[in-house]
Amino acid sequence: MAIFSGFTLIRTVSLFHLTAAYLFLTNPRMLADQNVVFILGESMRLPHITTMDKPSEASAFLALILAFLGISDLTAASMEEGIAIQYWLANVPVRLTFLFVVTGYVYLFKENGVFGSGSAAKASIGEPLQNSMVFSWGFMEIAVWFWIFTNLREERGKLAQRKIDALKAEENSL
Repeated sequence: MAIFSGFTLIRTVSLFHLTAAYLFLTNPRMLADQNVVFILGESMRLPHITTMDKPSEASAFLALILAFLGISDLTAASMEEGIAIQYWLANVPVRLTFLFVVTGYVYLFKENGVFGSGSAAKASIGEPLQNSMVFSWGFMEIAVWFWIFTNLREERGKLAQRKIDALKAEENSL
């Protein structure tokens, strides 16, 4: 039995996205200076982001994307339970795949990484992504979305069992 339901976790992540959007719009340095970003960046030997001293066009765009993601996820988490479980069980693996690719890319193609030297590093167009903030974001999102995925699979089983019990009760009442 899960401590938190999948939909509670989705709403929590959505509110985190909205909070991060606000901070990227007003004070992006606050997010870049978080201890978890520093610790994960140092442990993976990733460079720290230095361009988040004040709000910029890039941080404003990031704020809009995060706000859009947060609002749309809050809306989708409020659907009828059966439909919402189907929606999220189709959506979460896509998100996890994307996050695994981004986080893996940041780690594998960093300077002195597995693919970070030689011709592969020179052809790297995503060099601005290779920093502690992107890695920390991807890593934390992977952890939370995997937790959500496992909870939703458990809830899908419980929902199916409730439907079977309701059909049996209806059959017995006839």
